[in-house]
Amino acid sequence: MKYSRSHNRKTYPFESACKKTMYNSLIEANDAIEFLRKTKYVKELSAYKCTVCGFWHLTSK
Repeated sequence: MKYSRSHNRKTYPFESACKKTMYNSLIEANDAIEFLRKTKYVKELSAYKCTVCGFWHLTSK
């Protein structure tokens, strides 16, 4: 199973305050969590919306 974005929108690189992997929506973040659970041994993951950059990140906390 290959992870793919839930939409095919063209994106452009930009400098972000966060160095973590960014997801555009909660749906994309949850898709990434599901992909990681199926392909790797990972602890419990959850998604949260960052107050710094406004994007979604994953956390194991």
